[in-house]
Amino acid sequence: MVPLIQSILQASGPVRALLGDPIRVWPGVAPEGVALPYATWSVVGGSPLAQLSDPPPADGWRVRLTVWGDGASQANAAAVSIRDEVERHGSIESYNPTPDDDDTGAFGISFDVRLLAIR
Repeated sequence: MVPLIQSILQASGPVRALLGDPIRVWPGVAPEGVALPYATWSVVGGSPLAQLSDPPPADGWRVRLTVWGDGASQANAAAVSIRDEVERHGSIESYNPTPDDDDTGAFGISFDVRLLAIR
């Protein structure tokens, strides 16, 4: 029932090159003091793909990713690597307003992705 975003990104060489190995990607909130760049994700929607005669064959997820860097250039490089990997498995649903830095001074880029997990 958990979207596969973590395993999709961990399997990506370009994402690991920018976000480390294991990747600095967390559900919800990153640990305090983590190195930049990193990303966080949360589920913002989803549902099973209902069919009339059979159980749903897949679950659809909408996941919000927020990528943080020490500036626009670093955050953008990490966001592009994540975007490119996600588009191999799903699609970009929306680009979101620049998130609040919560007084960390980090620059954030936020976007929603649509993923399909076959059961």
